[in-house]
Amino acid sequence: MAKKASQTKELKPKLSSVSEFTQPKKRKPFSVFLVIDDRNTRETVAAALKELQIEVHDYMTAMEFYRDYRNPVPGLLLTEIHLRGMSGLELQDKLAADKNDLMIALIAGHAEAPTAVKAMQAGVVDFLPKPIQVDALVELVGRAYAMYYDVDWDFVGEDLDDIERNINRITGREREVLDLVVLGLSSREIGLKLNISVKTVEAHRAHINDKMRANDLAHLVRMVMSYQEDSAG
Repeated sequence: MAKKASQTKELKPKLSSVSEFTQPKKRKPFSVFLVIDDRNTRETVAAALKELQIEVHDYMTAMEFYRDYRNPVPGLLLTEIHLRGMSGLELQDKLAADKNDLMIALIAGHAEAPTAVKAMQAGVVDFLPKPIQVDALVELVGRAYAMYYDVDWDFVGEDLDDIERNINRITGREREVLDLVVLGLSSREIGLKLNISVKTVEAHRAHINDKMRANDLAHLVRMVMSYQEDSAG
């Protein structure tokens, strides 16, 4: 319990870029719904967002949120994957079955990252790696706000030309690895599929992150999915 608390106690919210989202008086209605089972983590994350005048509703379980959420509002559901009772992914399925279009982002540890990537392919808008970092948290909420209202893309968007240039820098084998990463395969699964060692996969992934200038796995997947969507369009 103490370990989880220490991972988030240093959260110091800041908004350095000027945008509609970063100016509370100009910000349109937007709520964040937190579903985090650890009380210390939940309260610390909620406090960081409230300090930025973001409306927050927090819950310990997915069922508590599901029972409480009746009237759709502009916002983002940020939930852990593994929870007591209903999981974050089961909650996603229930909301989809209800035809509820509330945006969903996942909180994922290293071992859960491939699951989170697969969930992005299924409609989750993003995921937040553990341990939670305030800059990543605020940027995630800002991206969700921009997606909902279609604003501020200079603040949270990616430069597709830069992404294309960076993709063109990677080798053929690295592109094979990248494509499988974006499909949600783990390094072990990629190694088996390409008949290479996990160590070699990890080396390729390190080179890919460097060439793509990715901050983390979520950022890498987000960039590639944006590029793929633009290319398909």
